[in-house]
Amino acid sequence: MDTAVTSKAALKGAEFLVKESIPQDVFIPEDFSEEQQMIKEMAEQFVAKEVTPVLDRLDKLEEGLMPSLLDKAGEQGLLGAAFPEELGGLGKDFVTATLINEALGAGHSFL
Repeated sequence: MDTAVTSKAALKGAEFLVKESIPQDVFIPEDFSEEQQMIKEMAEQFVAKEVTPVLDRLDKLEEGLMPSLLDKAGEQGLLGAAFPEELGGLGKDFVTATLINEALGAGHSFL
């Protein structure tokens, strides 16, 4: 009985544009795990509820505001997602950390 395992090489960047590939080999947002989607939504909600309403105050460099927002983001686990849990992070993978950073990037001068 043949038990050989076949693994496919992951396409990198925009390789799907220049290499022969099939649609199933291309990673799309729908391929994110349920946990990754939930974490992304949590980060987006944080920006919408905590950062966007105070953007004018952030722009005026209100004293103490930035540290308080960073504390809140840290309490929700939005900072250091890729750091191991034993170092105080979430221990998540690069993709999850990137989703968080992308969502937090909508907070203008927040980070």
